[in-house]
Amino acid sequence: MLFASWLVVGLLHSPQVPSLHSAQQASARVVAQRPVMSASAVVEAAALKPPRTREDMIQQAAAAVERASSDDLRRFVLRLFLPRGEGLSPPDESWQGGIMQLYAACTPLVRDLLRRLSTETAGVPPALTEQRLDPSGVDGEAVWFAQSSRPQDDAVGLVQPSAERMTTIRKLSNEAGSRPVLLVNPQWKERDDPLDALSRKGGWQGALGNVLGGKAQMETELKEVLKFVDVYTLAEYVCRGSRICLQLSYPYGWTASYRDPENDTWVALLSGAETRPTYQEIEKALIDAEVPFKFTEFDLNNIV
Repeated sequence: MLFASWLVVGLLHSPQVPSLHSAQQASARVVAQRPVMSASAVVEAAALKPPRTREDMIQQAAAAVERASSDDLRRFVLRLFLPRGEGLSPPDESWQGGIMQLYAACTPLVRDLLRRLSTETAGVPPALTEQRLDPSGVDGEAVWFAQSSRPQDDAVGLVQPSAERMTTIRKLSNEAGSRPVLLVNPQWKERDDPLDALSRKGGWQGALGNVLGGKAQMETELKEVLKFVDVYTLAEYVCRGSRICLQLSYPYGWTASYRDPENDTWVALLSGAETRPTYQEIEKALIDAEVPFKFTEFDLNNIV
């Protein structure tokens, strides 16, 4: 059975991540190279739309992992929306139950994503086992093991791993070999905060930023040493009163869409971007597309 030795209490008490030796490593950002897209892939990227349902999202995420697997990648980072009510919602501060409410919504997604990936690879559903990673029971972290009839078809998915679980991530990744390992909705932020920015500087400033909690050193190890690649990301915000969805799907790059509330549809603004579009680029794209500025519901409630 895959990783049977990991299904022990000792996994819950992994020590802190030892620091990397080089200050240059701590400040480096390694970006995975995506293959040049064919003409058909460009068309597929342009047709990519934000998922409307849980099943849509799982299908899109699984397809992104499978495309990356066909390029001999085996370590994946995914940031998913979570089911809430009848739709999907970003895992943000609007979830009043905090990390445990997010965990309750996220862990079934990881289970079903692994089931989808393993079944499509092996042809039969895998045996699925979950183990919590947080000894306190309040940190919302877990790992799913998908054990198929053939060991080479096994897979691992971590639910909301935090930076404190780097030792576990490292060991699971080394143990998995060529089998896929997924980090789903990691707790470190996708965008940089001031400490993250400080940790990317060279010399003592970068070292200080990493000690204080910046993520540059961790990201360097994940991407350069362990070879994790961002393959599927969903993010949402409001720009000029329009609801914006940013979507990364391997190997198509970033797609940005805005919501047309009158027709209940998503309309593409940008597609195939190598890097995440900035707020300023989205604002310009809205203006160029002649999307009118509109008051959000929040704005309307605060007009005197």
